Amino acid sequence: MNETLRLIDRRMSLRRYAPRAIRPEDVDAIFESAMRAPTAMNMMLYSIVEVADQAKKDRLAETCGHDFIAKAPLVLLFLADMQRWYDYYEASGVPATCEREGIDFVTPRCANLMMSCCDALIAAQNTVIAAESLGIGSCYIGDIMGHAEEHRALFDLPRWAFPITLVCYGYYPEDLERRRTSRFDRRFIVFKNAYQRLGKDDFAGMLAEIEAKFADFLAKKGRSLAEQTYRSFTLGASQLEEVRSVEILLRDWVD
Repeated sequence: MNETLRLIDRRMSLRRYAPRAIRPEDVDAIFESAMRAPTAMNMMLYSIVEVADQAKKDRLAETCGHDFIAKAPLVLLFLADMQRWYDYYEASGVPATCEREGIDFVTPRCANLMMSCCDALIAAQNTVIAAESLGIGSCYIGDIMGHAEEHRALFDLPRWAFPITLVCYGYYPEDLERRRTSRFDRRFIVFKNAYQRLGKDDFAGMLAEIEAKFADFLAKKGRSLAEQTYRSFTLGASQLEEVRSVEILLRDWVD
């Protein structure tokens, strides 16, 4: 196994960090790795906000529900960003040109958002792997998609800058015991030529380890794993807030 594959295999979501700042040269390397990420038509449909203000980090710890955000040495907000290109179109007189030529000036649509999200997440993952190579752990925070109104105000986000993920970074603590998180067997995830739907026996095999791990917890709740997962992932308070928030954010891309 080469070094890159070893890094990917050992990487974990790090939620506790060594109490020291990230070296400037390592921060530069993290940013440069984002800049070199694959991007649609080389348009770089993303922006990155470094959250350096401690008050903002403290507030994100509350709105996203993770205390470690406030203690992370480096916090980056990745935006799916079509605003930059539409500002460029406006500055270059494209709307007036469209009007003269009888062409509708079309604002960003959901397809543009999806492509921008891909660009932003690819860039984010590049930074995660680059950071790992420098002994810097990381953790993705999807909860940034919640509390749309407050997060927009907190970062002065314009209409077509969508907060797709937050990532925290910090050096691994010396006393940390690394634990490799299990994953589903590949046969349940990777298909050849066409999608394959799973049946009851497949689910039993796929989830056997998780069922065993949480057997006592589920027994106390009186629920199956499916029932508990549905409640947590679909009906949990943070999930419901994200649903509400994302629906608000999407309105700007479908009008």
